[in-house]
Amino acid sequence: MDAETTRSPDLETLVILLGFGKEAEVRDRLKGMHPADIARLIENLDEDVKPRLFALLSPEQASEVILELDDPSKRLILRALPSERLSEIVGEMDSDDATDVIGDLPADRAVTVLDRMEQEDVKEVQKLLRYEEDTAGGLMQIELVAVREDETAREAVEDIRAKGEEVGDLHNVFVVDRHQHLVGIMPLRKLILVPPETPVSAIMERDVVRIGVEVDQEEVAQIFKKHDLVSLPVVDAAGRLVGRITVDDVVDVMEEEASEDIYHLGGVHAEESVLSPPSWSVRMRLPWLLVNLATAMLAANVVNLFEGTIQALVVLAVFMPVVAGMGGNAAIQTITVIVRGIALGDLTFQNSRRVLGKEILVAVGNGVATGVITAVIAYFWKGLPVLGLVVGIAMIINIFVAGLMGTLIPLALRRLRFDPAVASGVIVTTFTDVTGFASFLGIATLLLAYMR
Repeated sequence: MDAETTRSPDLETLVILLGFGKEAEVRDRLKGMHPADIARLIENLDEDVKPRLFALLSPEQASEVILELDDPSKRLILRALPSERLSEIVGEMDSDDATDVIGDLPADRAVTVLDRMEQEDVKEVQKLLRYEEDTAGGLMQIELVAVREDETAREAVEDIRAKGEEVGDLHNVFVVDRHQHLVGIMPLRKLILVPPETPVSAIMERDVVRIGVEVDQEEVAQIFKKHDLVSLPVVDAAGRLVGRITVDDVVDVMEEEASEDIYHLGGVHAEESVLSPPSWSVRMRLPWLLVNLATAMLAANVVNLFEGTIQALVVLAVFMPVVAGMGGNAAIQTITVIVRGIALGDLTFQNSRRVLGKEILVAVGNGVATGVITAVIAYFWKGLPVLGLVVGIAMIINIFVAGLMGTLIPLALRRLRFDPAVASGVIVTTFTDVTGFASFLGIATLLLAYMR
């Protein structure tokens, strides 16, 4: 355990101190703690205590902590904060973070908060609010350092000194022409090492990776990964420099996208966490369970069509869940690989035919292997050779369908501009349940006379 962890106050101590009205002591204990550690403390408090503890933070500290909170805690605290206090906190944030917080507020509350902020900050937030939250424009921050290509190195350094205070992390300097069009980029190291009278145009790099304001945040993350960037300039339709995206924002995007995919594959709302209130979790999970119930009833209806076959040979009921379950598991494997490939940009519509062929081969291979094994088990277990044949064929068919649908459905949803992780699992497992029962019981019906 490191020194920082040992100095962190425990929850019980904080609650006791707050209960006795010792806010000053609590405030002292929170000083020097990392914002993420304070956020974790707040998330583990009871709902009525969370706003009380947050109120003890300075505006600067609160502006960092609120960005680290999970969504339920953040919503609770935002509702409890007076508008004047919230304006102070938002005023301490970078433009992109301030825009995210303002964008989460109801429209009337957002107007009230903006009215209490400094006009310069309000203009920055209003510019960013024009862009969709999940685009490069919604992700970028306006604070940046740009120098003119016709300046000297000395003049560029003076510009950086004048603007650098408000920018924070500064790795590269963007170079623009007199109309603010992005024409190059210049590493700080190179700028410092050249003679003062060297023209910026002579030392800048003209081959600049840039991105438009409307580009989706997933593509932004892929560009950062591909080019190993720490910052990325954002330009408008005319090529004018309007903002920058930093790697810390992209890390958040990648975590958010990965979490959303995992949650959606499981039929869980992306904002839910282990600390979410039970009533909220019920509301978020119940709709998907009802959808699953509807699909399960569809599969049950298929089984009902073959009720006579099952009554004639009850042993079929033993293997029904095996066939359906193996198809469902194979489908989840395929969907996971395909959705992840789409998210990383490895799977595109250009190479989808090759990927589909590969997944079909995998499905056939797995289907034959598991089908043969299941057939042998069925034969030795029940002593019915034809039963083993029926189970084996049904297994091969169902796992083939799992591979086929597990590839095609996410691609189709992507083409229709839906998140492929949201509904793929429900749709594909419905296919495998229905196909599994229909193929198994259908073949069994045809060969019933040979299984008695």
